[in-house]
Amino acid sequence: MIVDDNRDAADLISEFLMMLGYEAIPVYSGIDALERAETFDPNVIFLDLGMPKMNGLQVAFALKQTSKFRDVRLIALTAWGDESTRAQTLAIGFDHHLVKPADLNEILKLLDSCA
Repeated sequence: MIVDDNRDAADLISEFLMMLGYEAIPVYSGIDALERAETFDPNVIFLDLGMPKMNGLQVAFALKQTSKFRDVRLIALTAWGDESTRAQTLAIGFDHHLVKPADLNEILKLLDSCA
């Protein structure tokens, strides 16, 4: 699942992953991410942090509070790469932190390590 309020970014990554045989869906808000996770049942979630209403940190925290999602791999995919933000993602339970624009090979390497 690719969660980003920038629709073009979410769509592009999702389409790229689907072309390579992955099952992927774009989701455009944090609130929608929580709803879609229930039905899509993702193994990996790429989460933008800077989203309105419910940011990626809040989404990650909510997911980690639910036993169904405790083992889902969370990957921050954000423009924020400073040490403070990295410390926050680590503390909440993100597995990885990628800074936009992320290298597509790095995304694939992370997906392969999650399989």
